[in-house]
Amino acid sequence: MIKKLYLILILCLFVFSCGSNEDSINISEEIPTSLIKSPEKKYNVEDFISVGWKKNKKLDNSNFQSTIGIWYGFFNRRDAEVWIYDTHQNAINFGEKYAEEVINKRPSQIDPTNPTQIRYHAYIISGNAMILCEDNLEDCIELINLVDE
Repeated sequence: MIKKLYLILILCLFVFSCGSNEDSINISEEIPTSLIKSPEKKYNVEDFISVGWKKNKKLDNSNFQSTIGIWYGFFNRRDAEVWIYDTHQNAINFGEKYAEEVINKRPSQIDPTNPTQIRYHAYIISGNAMILCEDNLEDCIELINLVDE
């Protein structure tokens, strides 16, 4: 009889431990990859160079509506592109869609503005600038905060 009781107790513990709990912590929280802010700001590429962004080369922006220029460079030893638009609204209208496509690319897809296989995982649109960052949104935020100081 005691053996049966132990067996039932162990079985109950097993069943309860394997059941789902709706109050459990959600481990798959989404990591933020974009931010849009400061519609009143107006930037130029020199603003980014002056705070430590290393301009490497100017990219062809002829196929990208309302861009003043697109530059590839580095910030904190990571790839970062700076796109300057004529207005904040055009940065949103034309840049946001492109940025979303870029950060959702599969590794084998090549960026039309830069033929090397660079992967961007985040972007920020602040004022008339869009920044694509290789690693995470914090890199983009750090760069724009330095410019805004």
